[in-house]
Amino acid sequence: MRTRIDSRLQARPPRRRDGVSLIEIIVAMTLLVVVLGALSVLTTRTVKRSRDLDIGSARTFVLMEQSNRFSSLPYDSIPTYAPRIDTIATGRYKYERRLTYVQGSTGSEYRTLKVMLKPVSDTNYTASKTDSLVFQRAKTYATTPLFK
Repeated sequence: MRTRIDSRLQARPPRRRDGVSLIEIIVAMTLLVVVLGALSVLTTRTVKRSRDLDIGSARTFVLMEQSNRFSSLPYDSIPTYAPRIDTIATGRYKYERRLTYVQGSTGSEYRTLKVMLKPVSDTNYTASKTDSLVFQRAKTYATTPLFK
């Protein structure tokens, strides 16, 4: 059996596309805006976290520097250092350092040195809190009844 082809239904020639339609441009631009918007949010968060880490590492550096300095301070030298208020500049940041000491309540053999570090207001991170270090020193004796 032969299949009859209707001569009236001729195969249409394929349509020519001369360019990009307007709807394709709008869809492409919408996708581009969504992707770039998400990337900008991620970049902003990364910059904020980096800035916070920089401030935190600067604070840790200053605290460790002061801790090392006053950990090695002899008992008899404490009154010559405190009380004092001065400014410390480390890197890009400045701190106001307040040194105070208290004589022990049980006797004169204990001294407590307190170091308070407050960021100076002309820096970029004025919202930072004040940090403090406390050192307690006891007077050592050259001889004791147990060791002569």
